[in-house]
Amino acid sequence: TNTCNDTLSLHDALPISFLLVCLITAIMVINSSITAFAETYDNVDLISNYGVVIDYETGQVLGGKNIDSKVYPASTTKIWTAYLTVKNTKNLDEPIEITEPPGVDGSCMYLEVGEIFTVRELLQGLLIHSSNDAAVVLAKYVSGSVEEFANLMNEEAKKAGALNTHFNNPHGLPDENHYTTPYDMAMLARKAMSEKTIREIVNTKSISFKEKNTPNSKVHFSRYFTNTNLFLTSNDNMNYKGQSVPIKYDIVDGIKTGYTDDVGRCLLSSAVKNDMRVIAAVFKSNGTNVYVDSRTLLDYGFENYTSKTIINKEDYTKTKRVLLTKEKEFIYKPKSSYKLVMKNGESTESDYSYKEKLDYDLPIYEGDKVGTLEIYNGKKLEKTIDLVSTSELHSTFAFFTESNFFNVLFKIILFLILAFLLFIVYIVVRKKYKRKMKKISQKNKKKNTQARKKTTQRKKR
Repeated sequence: TNTCNDTLSLHDALPISFLLVCLITAIMVINSSITAFAETYDNVDLISNYGVVIDYETGQVLGGKNIDSKVYPASTTKIWTAYLTVKNTKNLDEPIEITEPPGVDGSCMYLEVGEIFTVRELLQGLLIHSSNDAAVVLAKYVSGSVEEFANLMNEEAKKAGALNTHFNNPHGLPDENHYTTPYDMAMLARKAMSEKTIREIVNTKSISFKEKNTPNSKVHFSRYFTNTNLFLTSNDNMNYKGQSVPIKYDIVDGIKTGYTDDVGRCLLSSAVKNDMRVIAAVFKSNGTNVYVDSRTLLDYGFENYTSKTIINKEDYTKTKRVLLTKEKEFIYKPKSSYKLVMKNGESTESDYSYKEKLDYDLPIYEGDKVGTLEIYNGKKLEKTIDLVSTSELHSTFAFFTESNFFNVLFKIILFLILAFLLFIVYIVVRKKYKRKMKKISQKNKKKNTQARKKTTQRKKR
């Protein structure tokens, strides 16, 4: 009997095993299909194993090699440090006094205790000279500590779409838990390049800080730094596609170098050509190969893709008349242009239209959001862009509506009115309560009187 049961169990198990094998195989096929679908970018032949080029306007991947592989960013980290500093600082010319040694090695400005630099100057040292000590000072200035700033870096990186990145410091010195991918880092560089201040600094070839001693600026000794990005400053040549060409590349306007012994050379680069900006990222390279690969990626983007402008923010300028205002009207335009990137030779069917949705309150100042511009391809909403004012608009009654004195006075009057209404409600409720308690008291008194009468009558009997 036992043998028969064992045989039946074996026969029952065979179909189940077969089903499990089929299920696992199907899952593997689906996963491989998903991976293949996720990697629908052009493979570019590089010396390094890790690189990517993306379009700045759209973030579209134009080509690359192992773009989602784990790499260590080294000093390219500092572009994200710079971006978060700019975004979290109201006044870039605010002075920062060095109150303690930054306590970091490697490339530095060699900041000394007692020196005073502005936020902007430290950003210049950070991005032009790749100064680790400037990174530490800025991190503490923004978040209070390096650890809290690292948390901020990670939070904002996730929001920017860098889902496979983790930062542990603001400078990129070796750390196993400080990693990224070529794609993630290119996307963070794209975000950083949206800031005019950063675009200006990363395109600066050299910077000097002269010795000085004033209440708001103290520099103990003069410093002169040349941009570490050889695309901007080099007088040497490199072998590119079988020819000796200058490393310096006129269409490049940034961004950031990186190097450690373990990681090798890294480079984030930005270039503009034919009204199109592309961003390249190369990791784990060596010598001038990092510039060869970066130029290969940049050129690949320009040679194989074309930018088509759907909405040009410079050409799209409109006015809106508003009654009972001093200026009578305000001027507005899209915050950014909208462009498409198409591979050469490809044509896409398009029927673009747009719809404005204005939504604003007075007063309006230059740069204020006053609505949105919805861009449709046929009936499909493809993009929404903020509309911003390029002028000011104030109410005719601005003296009352925009004056701090009258705003405070209005709030005081409103508070007094509310207090008065609450007092009235309190009086009414209190009177009702007293009436209710009086009625209850009268009822209780009547009951007590009747009870006493009944007691007296019983005693007489």
